[in-house]
Parts: sequence; structure tokens; C-alpha cells
Amino acid sequence: MAFSFPLKATFRIVTLSPEVQVRDTHDQVLLQVKQKLLTLKEDTTVFADAEKTRPLYRMKADRITGFRAVHAVTRLADGQALGSIRAAGLRSIWRARYDVTDAAGTILAHVQEQNPWTKVIDALLDEVPLVGPLVAMFINPRYTVQDAKGRVFAMILKQRSFVARHFTLERLEASPPELSDELLALALVQVIFLERSRQ
Repeated sequence: MAFSFPLKATFRIVTLSPEVQVRDTHDQVLLQVKQKLLTLKEDTTVFADAEKTRPLYRMKADRITGFRAVHAVTRLADGQALGSIRAAGLRSIWRARYDVTDAAGTILAHVQEQNPWTKVIDALLDEVPLVGPLVAMFINPRYTVQDAKGRVFAMILKQRSFVARHFTLERLEASPPELSDELLALALVQVIFLERSRQ
């Protein structure tokens, strides 16, 4: 499945449970994801529509979330395992890095904060009443997406508003041939959820 880039993801922050919607450059909904509340092991269904009537993928953690869980991605139509997304290294407030792998566990890409100081300032400003969220709207963390050899081929930019967080996934160069657009888009969604859990 080929997507039209850049992809735009909206993370609503005024809902009871975390929800992300991904749209393509033509403003068509590609993915709608709503995380379940109060679950120890995440098991999330990804839908093709905003009404959540057409299930497409399943993202399931192999262990309790937060303890280096591997989130396996399966296409529901044929049961095919597409790959997984996992945090690389120890959980850190300083710098995050995530690996995107194929179904066999071979690393296809890394997603990493470009400047960890931006993330620290972003998190600190969130704690300042009234003024913090206003100033933080101008601080936008970036994440690089690299192939296994370190070549940066995409960038994720976080932007704020009062009711949502917006993320743009822009492709700078061709993705590795073994990394499908659907797995790259699902990695974007999972990184949004994992980054939220770090805050």
C-alpha cells in the first residue's frame, strides 16, 4: 500500500483515551487509532476510517508496556506479520530512539530525537501554568528517521495547539525498499503513543 506524503497525524489530548488520526497529503483519512485505557499489555486495533468501522491492523505488545515492549504489527485482512516497533536501549528522559523491524526482527529503520534538549524544554514548559503551554507552542521537537546504515530519509516534526498535538512525517529521500509505507505510518503512530508515555 503506497501513501501520499507528507503524512499528518493528530493526537487529541482532550479525550478520555489517547486517539491518533493519520491523513495523507490529500487530507484523506488513512489510519484511526484509539488506545484502550487501563491495560497492562497494549493490544490496539488500527482502523481505516474515522468512524472505526473498518479494522486494518493490530499492534500488540509482547509484555507489560514500559518495560521494553515490542509492539508487533499484523495486517488483519490476511494475518500477515508486517514487523514491529520497539524502544531501543534503556528508557530515558534524555533521548528516545525506536527501532522499526521487519517480521523476522531485522532492523529497517531507527526513529530518534534530533535534539534532546528540545524535548527537555518542551516537557518543562508543560509544567508551567498558563504561560508554559503558550510558549511551548513555539518549541517543536523533531525526530529523524534513518535506515540501518544511518541515512536520514524522513523527518517527524511535532507541533502544538491547545486541543491537540500535530505530527508531520515528511519523506526527504526514498525509504529503504524493504520498508513499506504502511509500516512507516504505523511506526509514526506507535512513536506518538510511546513518546506520550515518556512525558
